[in-house]
Amino acid sequence: MAAERFVGEFETHVTVECADDHVVRRLEGWAAGRGIGFVHIVLARGRMASQPMVTLGGAGTLSEQQRAALAAADELRSAGFEPVRVKIEATPWTRGVPRSDGEAALLGRKVHFEHHIKVIVGQDLDRAAVAALVSGHGAHVSWNARRFMDGGRQQRFVTQRCYGVGLHAAGERLERLVGVICGAGYEIDSVEREFVVYDSNSAIDDGWMERGEGRKR
Repeated sequence: MAAERFVGEFETHVTVECADDHVVRRLEGWAAGRGIGFVHIVLARGRMASQPMVTLGGAGTLSEQQRAALAAADELRSAGFEPVRVKIEATPWTRGVPRSDGEAALLGRKVHFEHHIKVIVGQDLDRAAVAALVSGHGAHVSWNARRFMDGGRQQRFVTQRCYGVGLHAAGERLERLVGVICGAGYEIDSVEREFVVYDSNSAIDDGWMERGEGRKR
């Protein structure tokens, strides 16, 4: 897959392995000092459930985003951090994002559509029940370790991955998942669609969401 085929708007996440919360706070300060984004995502399960990361926005070619990501990773290492993953996501309207299943097949299995559904829940959330509800749709649950809401309410992210399909088919899968979540009585705050064009180390998600879950839906 040629990186030059993707031209448009991107978001890059550089995930950093942090031994404890002190290192997480230091990473947050490092990002703030450079005017770049920081988020600490916690997966509901898996090999590396705690995933602090810095976020870069950019436009242009995928190759340009890869160079910027490598430079950021080098800076992180120089500051004493341990970057373990670079993940680059494109907007659905970026040139090169597959519209059809045939186009998606030509790109191979390393790229995929990814959908993020932000759900507002109460303190009495049964996380296992939510995970069971969405797992058949190629999705699982995570949350932002640094974000809290008033009144005891919480945010949860339902992330869906769609492999080997184009924009239209991925959208249909997303619609079905949204319908299931709404049908169960949960409040959806927002929905975001992305296409993952590069992932240097997807293995850190092992045990969270299995690729085969919901593939035929």
